[in-house]
Amino acid sequence: MQKLFRSFLSANRKRREKAAGFALRLLRLLRDVEETEMYRYSDELDKIDLYNGDYGCVHNREYAAIEDECTNCECALGFLECAIDDLKFAY
Repeated sequence: MQKLFRSFLSANRKRREKAAGFALRLLRLLRDVEETEMYRYSDELDKIDLYNGDYGCVHNREYAAIEDECTNCECALGFLECAIDDLKFAY
């Protein structure tokens, strides 16, 4: 499979540009999904902070798990932005 794609892409630059364009669209879609998830987790953390301030009954493990997911999304966003910028620069 790899040999097939390699021979297809090495045929001419136009095909490589189309493949790069497709990859860019996928990376942008993935970036949008990660951004949406990050905002969702951030909203959950805000709700927990508000609820926890009034009653103090939200577990630290639950909060830490959501905070970890939010941090993972932020990290992924950083890498995706770099990959998008690098691919745009390359083609």
